[in-house]
Amino acid sequence: MGHLDDRMERELQLNSCDPAPVDDAPELTRQDYRRNFRLGVINGALVTVAMAFQDPSMVLSWFLAQLGTSNILIGLVQPIRWGSSFMLQILVSGYLQRKPYKMPFYLTVAVFRCLLLVGLALVVALIPLGSPWLVPGFFAVFIMYSLISGVIGLPFLDIVGKSILPSQRGKFFARRNLWGNLLVLGASVTVGYLLAEPLGLVFPLNVAVIFVLASLFRASSSVVWSRIKEPASVVDTSRVRWSDQLRRGVRLLKRDPHYRRFVLVRLALVPPGWVTPFYVVYAQNELGIPPQMIGVYLAVRTIAAVLSNFVWSRMSDRRGNRAIVQAASALGISIPLLALIVGFLIRRSPAEALWPAYAFGLVFMAMGASGSGSMIAGMSYLLDIVPDSERPLYLGFNSTLFGIARFSALASGFLVDWVGFRAVTAVALGFCVLSLVMSFGLANPAVRSESQDRGGLVVSNRECRTVFPAARP
Repeated sequence: MGHLDDRMERELQLNSCDPAPVDDAPELTRQDYRRNFRLGVINGALVTVAMAFQDPSMVLSWFLAQLGTSNILIGLVQPIRWGSSFMLQILVSGYLQRKPYKMPFYLTVAVFRCLLLVGLALVVALIPLGSPWLVPGFFAVFIMYSLISGVIGLPFLDIVGKSILPSQRGKFFARRNLWGNLLVLGASVTVGYLLAEPLGLVFPLNVAVIFVLASLFRASSSVVWSRIKEPASVVDTSRVRWSDQLRRGVRLLKRDPHYRRFVLVRLALVPPGWVTPFYVVYAQNELGIPPQMIGVYLAVRTIAAVLSNFVWSRMSDRRGNRAIVQAASALGISIPLLALIVGFLIRRSPAEALWPAYAFGLVFMAMGASGSGSMIAGMSYLLDIVPDSERPLYLGFNSTLFGIARFSALASGFLVDWVGFRAVTAVALGFCVLSLVMSFGLANPAVRSESQDRGGLVVSNRECRTVFPAARP
């Protein structure tokens, strides 16, 4: 990473304008930032593999479909995982603002998260098939796991904001995705192998093994992240009730137009998430795919995410994170569009044709590329536009807001049963287009200024003016 040295040198010099958060707190050196970058990438790679083993849109949806669960319950998976995951962040944001170091809180919650994954495996392995307690037991543990996973996200992002140089955040998340998705290629083979019930490892024991593997990778990722050197934060010693914190978050939408536009762009992407759990169910019911195809789709999505990371990383360096938001939104349009086109062609093909199962892989290819860009842009752009001293408030309120919004997906199962998969997919397509249109109104956090003679860009900040390396317009 020697090519990062010049950028780091400029930022290390100019970031010294920030007020000292804690007396005698050591500043991070260039070597510390480089070490944090490497450890964060390793952590991200392990997290990505763990998420692949418990993927809501593939593994979990397929698991529930095998149990004969209704579309209504399958539709709950996505909002529970990505909705309840962020519901509690606003509750802990005030507490974290009073803590100069966030790592102890992160590690405590990480232990409970791993234990809940093991609990999920035990529920699947020990409750017999056909028992009326299997599905409720699964959802009970799954909800607790999702809540814990959301709580841990706030200290994680706050640590990233302090420990990774601002100009490197886009590349940081891109590298996490890149190496993680390369490892997921192996995980997808493992998932396909286990779902084929090898060596007598029949359903649902094979699914329990998958959950155990997810727990092991989660634990490993937390150990790696604990080695990050975290600088102290500027602390707010006042005790703020969660209701006051929520009201402060609402005021952010009124007073900060850049944040408000970002929120609108991301909210428009919530309805397209309604249909995500049903793509694999649709492929199974309409195309009659064997279980092994789940591993193929996971591999296709992963390869697309890996290859697209090179594009997103380069785009972040040259055009900034706003450009990634726009490009990922444009690519996201192709996901429901491809599903509709392939479905239309399937109805006009012979019943014995084999190509539909493979053609439907294009949907997951687009999903991998778009999802990778959206994740990188969403986190990096938000960190770009929020002031350091209010980072926990912005991040906590943003996550809680989107957690609530994602619960709109609770209606997805009803809608699929009522109007059908294709109609819901058409609605998703419309919202993807809306998100793209609104993304062109996003502000560029890096604006040209009088600092050009120093080879940088100035980003306004409530504490100071921080200079970032120049981005190509």
